[in-house]
Amino acid sequence: MAERRLPFAVQDDEGVSRRGEVVIVPAWRDDVATSPDAAFTIVLSERPLNNGTRIRTPGLALCAPAEPTRLGPAIGESRVAYATNGDPPPIRLPRRALDSYAVGVVLTAHPLTLTAREVFASNGKADLESLARALLIDGRTADRSWRALDAVLSFPNESSKLARPDALRVRLRRLLKEIDSTPAYAASAIERLRAIADGAEPNIVETPGSLAEDAALARCVIEHAEGARELASLRAYLAGAQPGTQQHELIVDHASTRERLSFVALLSEPHSLGGMRAAFESFRAAYARAYVEHHASYVRATAQLQRAIDDAKPFAVALERLNVLRGLGRPAGVAALREYASLGREIAPCTRADLREFLHHTPRCADCNVALDDETPREQAQDVVRRLRRALERQQARLATETIRRILARGGERIEQFLQIVQASDQAGLVRVLDDELIAFVQDLLEQPVSITTDAVHLIDAFARAHPVVRPDDVDAAVETMRTLLTERATSQGEVRLANEST
Repeated sequence: MAERRLPFAVQDDEGVSRRGEVVIVPAWRDDVATSPDAAFTIVLSERPLNNGTRIRTPGLALCAPAEPTRLGPAIGESRVAYATNGDPPPIRLPRRALDSYAVGVVLTAHPLTLTAREVFASNGKADLESLARALLIDGRTADRSWRALDAVLSFPNESSKLARPDALRVRLRRLLKEIDSTPAYAASAIERLRAIADGAEPNIVETPGSLAEDAALARCVIEHAEGARELASLRAYLAGAQPGTQQHELIVDHASTRERLSFVALLSEPHSLGGMRAAFESFRAAYARAYVEHHASYVRATAQLQRAIDDAKPFAVALERLNVLRGLGRPAGVAALREYASLGREIAPCTRADLREFLHHTPRCADCNVALDDETPREQAQDVVRRLRRALERQQARLATETIRRILARGGERIEQFLQIVQASDQAGLVRVLDDELIAFVQDLLEQPVSITTDAVHLIDAFARAHPVVRPDDVDAAVETMRTLLTERATSQGEVRLANEST
């Protein structure tokens, strides 16, 4: 089936009816033409796309299915018309086609927020209206970008009435050829301009003013080299001097200064550099005052936090020592110990004294690089210390079990003191007595073998006769049998000794 073009219209975000078209093609071709009077173009390909397909035309969306499909008369072409009042009639696609397009792709020159599933899986119909409105926004932004570029390239003459991308690319290539050596401060801007000159579309994520600034910078490199170098330096400082979210007056000052430091203004009025310099110095003075105050506060908070970290070190050491005791089970607080060690390496108060003079050249302290929004990790440190203490409590509770108490009770006067500390849950006392010698002694005691008693053998034998096999459904009954056997023996003997601890 040959290419078909269907008129289509939507209302833009200002309520104005904008006319475009839906183009149905058997397969996508790079030479598919768009109508010059169409505000947007939606192309529906009946075949999937080849890898590497790209769209360069703003205002055009290429929709392709995951599997080959056929858009016959069921598309409802007779109902499609230029709608100037009310909602535009929908273009109806067969259910099978909708499903295939929903898992296919929608390609545009610039990234859109809409996905293929959102366009083709919307209440059983194709939501081409939303796609068309997104293309209108794309087209308007691209048009403003080209007009902004045209104004800069045309200065001091009037800009063209029609900013045609092909003609502007030719003029842009001509301008870039005049730059013999690209200075470092202009490298990124020149690279963006070269890409556009070679056929790329302006990035609509950036404002048209950004494209105008890049082009003005390229002209200033040629026509006002010294001024361009100074202005680039001021702008670089300003980019690094972020005012944060709490410095409200500084936020306003930063925004207004950024607007004044313009290559477009330098190109059109080279004498305005003096005013730009004065505006920048006013901001830098206010920024330096705020930064010095914040830096001093940050240093004090860091010193306080470092003391808290240092105070917790004995508890971390005690936990590490207890974690080597295999008889206590799996080590506790391993992640907390790792984070504690990391915090200890990272937290160190800055000692730079000549900060005000330093800020004349760079917007941040070279030693700590703190920004106006930065805060010390106080909550993280508090959480890590709490977790260390809890892990130490778990290890201390393991030490206080009845079996370990009986083993340790035979260790002499020092072990008796150690047991009293453990049983009292005295972490500070535990930290004081827990040295390498004591850890080695406890480790030796915990590793001594435990032998099974006659009581245990008889108990296990009676249990095995009652339950030779224990399946998942038998667990409750088996537990009750063991409870009965233990109760009977404890009642008759006074106690049931299950193990003899070796010495």
